[in-house]
Amino acid sequence: MQYELQGTSLSKFKASSMFREQAKVFHSNSASTHDVIDAGEKALVLVYNGMSTDTLDSLRHKRFCEKVASKTSHVKPQSLPPTSAAAKYHSLRVYLQVQEWKGSAAELNPIDWGWQECEEGFVPLQTSLPPAPEHLLRVIRCNCQTDCSTLRCSCKKHNIECTLACGNCKGTGCTNTSYDNDNEPVE
Repeated sequence: MQYELQGTSLSKFKASSMFREQAKVFHSNSASTHDVIDAGEKALVLVYNGMSTDTLDSLRHKRFCEKVASKTSHVKPQSLPPTSAAAKYHSLRVYLQVQEWKGSAAELNPIDWGWQECEEGFVPLQTSLPPAPEHLLRVIRCNCQTDCSTLRCSCKKHNIECTLACGNCKGTGCTNTSYDNDNEPVE
């Protein structure tokens, strides 16, 4: 899917003046975080063939409904456009990378541009939202007696990490989480 989007992005750049306008923001040495987030969202809406009036969240919902109506199996989240919250951090990191390539990133703090500092260095922020609404996370939970490493784990089966709602592992100490027993991110 990622390679398809790269080809789509190049095609959009060649064919769409609106897409090229958004790309200019990433090339600018003085773009604000707000400008980058806005341009990133508009560019991604175009990549996913949305209308100029769409937001990523509305386009994601529309595509989800289309897939549910036409499929007999579950919808894979990776087949949908990203959320606005995920695109925000992606766009900020892309801007920082472009500025780095241009030699203009010396005064930019990675923490302001989609990165979080930890003991080992910087890690990308993925989103500021939980994986699902809290009421849904209470419904999807496992009660595994093992390390949650197989598809018998209902969380792993639904492609979500184990959480505090899980009966045995409590979202720590199993292989289906990015947190250790002290609720610290695992590298």
